[in-house]
Amino acid sequence: MSESIAILSDIHANLPALDAVLADIESQGIRELLCLGDVVGYGAQPAECIELLRSAGFVSILRGNHDAYAATEVDPSNVSPETLEGIRWTRARLSPEHRAWLGALPLTWLGQDYEAVHATLHRPEEWGYVLEPAAATLHFAHQQKPLCFIGHSHQPIMFVEGEDRAHDITCLESICPDRKQVINVGSVGQPRDKDERACYLIYRRERQDVWWRRVAYDVSAAQTAIITAGLPMKFAHRLSHGK
Repeated sequence: MSESIAILSDIHANLPALDAVLADIESQGIRELLCLGDVVGYGAQPAECIELLRSAGFVSILRGNHDAYAATEVDPSNVSPETLEGIRWTRARLSPEHRAWLGALPLTWLGQDYEAVHATLHRPEEWGYVLEPAAATLHFAHQQKPLCFIGHSHQPIMFVEGEDRAHDITCLESICPDRKQVINVGSVGQPRDKDERACYLIYRRERQDVWWRRVAYDVSAAQTAIITAGLPMKFAHRLSHGK
């Protein structure tokens, strides 16, 4: 077990952002990597992101809701028309092998001193959000380890068991030794907290803290790829604003 692990989520087929984050991880000397899912969706380079992740030596890559949507022919009923257009576009650009790989990804991961899931441990296949204390309480009832890392909302956030509010995080937070915590690592490819830079998290075991890293990347390149692909303009526009 290494001293630190880099945890990333919600890449959303944004290859420039993924390239920048992997370079930043390498610069930190971190060799243990975990991905919490949503490799595809919204962005224009899904196959390229899949291949890059598969070659990068992750301890595990989990299945997110957009990965599940791309793997099947069944359209989700609870998404916007633009999102549905993006899902169908993604399916058409992936090989059968890529789609099978996405569909076979696990929903959860149990490490030695933490666990992980894309959305929530409370019915993970239903893709619920942990954005308020009530949802965190449901999640904690299923959490076995002191720490659980999640993605899905694209918003860095942390809840501590027994507290009735989310923590207003800075870039660095200490681990509470006696209570469970659920920690959202943010989004690599489509941040939604009004910061357009790619976001991922480093769990530093030796210091017992978590460090959200922000990485600048070529936003215009990601936007150009989306526009050239004919995907909805909304997917390109919001990358500039982090929302």
